[in-house]
Amino acid sequence: MADALVQPPKGVAQVLQSHTVYGYVFAHCSPRSLLRFRRVSRAARQAVQDYMDRAFNVNKRLSRFFRDPLAFRSLQARTAAVISGSFALQFFDRTYYPESDLDIYTHPERSFLDVGLYLKSEGYTFEPYSWQLGNWRNEVDRLCARMNAHAEALEGENEDEMTELYGMQGTHAVYTFFRDPPSGAPAATPTRKVQIIVARSTPLRALLDFHSSAVLNIITYNAAYCLYPLATLEAYTSLVLNGGNPGKVAALEKYAKRGWRAISNPSPLIQYLAPSLFYIGKSRWVCDKNTWTIPLSMEGVKPPPPASPSSEALSWDPIAECGWKLAYLSIPTGLVIAKFGTVATTVLRWGYTTGDEGYLHDLIAFFMAQGRLEHKKKPHGDAQVEECADVWTWWVIFDDRFLGLLTNCDV
Repeated sequence: MADALVQPPKGVAQVLQSHTVYGYVFAHCSPRSLLRFRRVSRAARQAVQDYMDRAFNVNKRLSRFFRDPLAFRSLQARTAAVISGSFALQFFDRTYYPESDLDIYTHPERSFLDVGLYLKSEGYTFEPYSWQLGNWRNEVDRLCARMNAHAEALEGENEDEMTELYGMQGTHAVYTFFRDPPSGAPAATPTRKVQIIVARSTPLRALLDFHSSAVLNIITYNAAYCLYPLATLEAYTSLVLNGGNPGKVAALEKYAKRGWRAISNPSPLIQYLAPSLFYIGKSRWVCDKNTWTIPLSMEGVKPPPPASPSSEALSWDPIAECGWKLAYLSIPTGLVIAKFGTVATTVLRWGYTTGDEGYLHDLIAFFMAQGRLEHKKKPHGDAQVEECADVWTWWVIFDDRFLGLLTNCDV
């Protein structure tokens, strides 16, 4: 009915019939302007959707780094690896930084081996730090042993590694891979750099160590999430979250040159920006209504397989279910920090975070009861969960509150 009543002027209608013309116009529109214009008429909706399908083509952007982007996204689905950093920001901002790299965040489990092997199959070479082993499989074994070791067994070891990871409390390790330009490529073709960041608990926990809010953007195998879209893409304003590290100060300088103004933390200005831009004190979820979510085409991408015969296959990446909250550390200081709790149990296939303590408390009884049952099902009482995966059930949905949350997602 609205489409019949609201017809664009003749000149506008002609513009909306030309991919080239409206593509140029829409390229200069902010995301909010695009989404508002899409509501004007059927023709406007079709034109904006056509533009967004082309402007937010993740396969095209990934082709800068991979010959087969669909294979990489299928790997993401299988391993729950996500992309963040400058690549994800460029995706949402519709810009390109020729010198930028690609950051892949993984869970703290052996599946990051497969990510590295895939990079090697794409022609990348592993460049280890001085404390890392040169052979990729051996290095994976080394880190997995460290991840499983007791903290006291690691005291005094790898001081260079600890220095490199200073300010990255949510990260186990960073691995760097390079690929030289192909022979015959133009002289200006850059060397491609990809890093694998192994999180200590969940990828979101590692991302919350970022220097500021502008880079809190995530690309999974089937969706892209901008956690602070109004601040990042409309106001071009970024709240400093972990700015004391000299390396992070350098990052703030870099993003200032790219157009983002950084808001000091603490600052009296935060209380005026908090309600509309940063949601201070409000529990957030990656897939909530304050996040801008862009579903990605799944054509040619293999969805995640179920973890066991009795487990439900995921229809979204686990990070979509993770939460956090920006809150004042204390009122007198005015310092805003990211608060969250880590959820890790053998009942869950992956680790999660939450900024809602009450929600986490509600789940503890379920974890305990279901965990006792799953352990009773093991053929051998002392066997590791991985050794009896065929009889184990991993859970991804817990109760009606969780189902209610998911109904508000745009995935």
